This record gives sequence, structure tokens and C-alpha cells, in this order.
Amino acid sequence: MKDKSLYVYIVDDEQKVRDSLSKFLRLYGFKVKAYADAESYLYELDQDEIGCLISDIDMKDMDGLQLQRRLNEIKCIRPTIFITGHANVDIAVRAMKLGAVDFIEKPFDPDELAAKVGAAIDLFAERITILGCYRLLTKKEIEVFKHVAKGGKNRDIAEKLFISIPTVEAHRSRVMKKMQAGSLSELVKMSVLLTNNPI
Repeated sequence: MKDKSLYVYIVDDEQKVRDSLSKFLRLYGFKVKAYADAESYLYELDQDEIGCLISDIDMKDMDGLQLQRRLNEIKCIRPTIFITGHANVDIAVRAMKLGAVDFIEKPFDPDELAAKVGAAIDLFAERITILGCYRLLTKKEIEVFKHVAKGGKNRDIAEKLFISIPTVEAHRSRVMKKMQAGSLSELVKMSVLLTNNPI
């Protein structure tokens, strides 16, 4: 990652964990905001800030999985890394299904965690860029985009959308340009990301 002057958000109800995580993440060049509970994090959430959430699983009131469900409800795409001192396969699977990018058991290696945070922030930055491009599309361009990403041919798309083939081609060209996609495969990958992170 080129720029680590980005935020890492720590949500953990243990003061010692928050302090130790904050200390060594700052040593790696990250800015840190720490919260004692999920509610405080949600209250101050600014989705325009690029960063990564590190959340404990086991917390009172709202636990990590409940926090992730809430973030999914408000369509927050900031990546989440879960940490826990009581890992099991079931919890890990549930966390990943909710959209967590990683799951780490305490104690963990600081270098490994910092690397995972950097990778997660890169992922978030990519998502923000793609979502920004997507918002530039018109309603008709979005329809064409969805059909193209599913492998639709121009003639089939024209019939389904009740427009001419040249019009489909024109929309298709604008979609590729606005999404900054260099190939159809890139556009398909973007479509998958948008499907997993609807707006």
C-alpha cells in the first residue's frame, strides 16, 4: 500500500486491547480511532473516510457479528477484520458470510495484522473508486451494464430493453468509458463487487 496515513478503527470492550492495538498500529504509520463499544463506532461513522475496521467478536450489548449486520443494513463497504480470543469454525464462517475480509485469533503477530489491514484498505479504496464510477451511469446505462456483465449479446439486450442495436452499442461504449474498464472481464469483476456491495 502506498499511503498508510489512513484510519484504522478499533472496536473492543477491553481497554488493554484497544491501547495495545492503537500503539503498534500507529508505529506502522496508521491513524487510529478506538471505541469501547459498537454503538459508539456507529454513532461516529463517516463512510467517506477510507480505512479498516478491526472489531472484537465477543462484546456486551452489540457483539461484532451484530455490528457487521448493522453495517450491512446501512450498506457500509468499509472492510472488517474480526479478532477474537475464542475462535471456532462456526463463528469464523458466520463472520465471513457477513462480509468480513479476515478473521484473526488472539494472540496474533503484529506484522501479519498490519499487512492484513493494509490489504483491506486497498480493497476499500478500490471499491470506493468503482462505486464512484457507477454513480455516473444513467438509468439506461445501468440496465445495459447489468446485461453486458451477465454475458448478454447486443441483439438480445436490444430486444429486452426495447432499443436498437446501435443504441445498445452506444450505451455499452459509454459504460466501459465511465467505469474505466479496459476489458469485458474487468467490467464483470466490477459487477460482482457491486452485487456484493449494493448501493
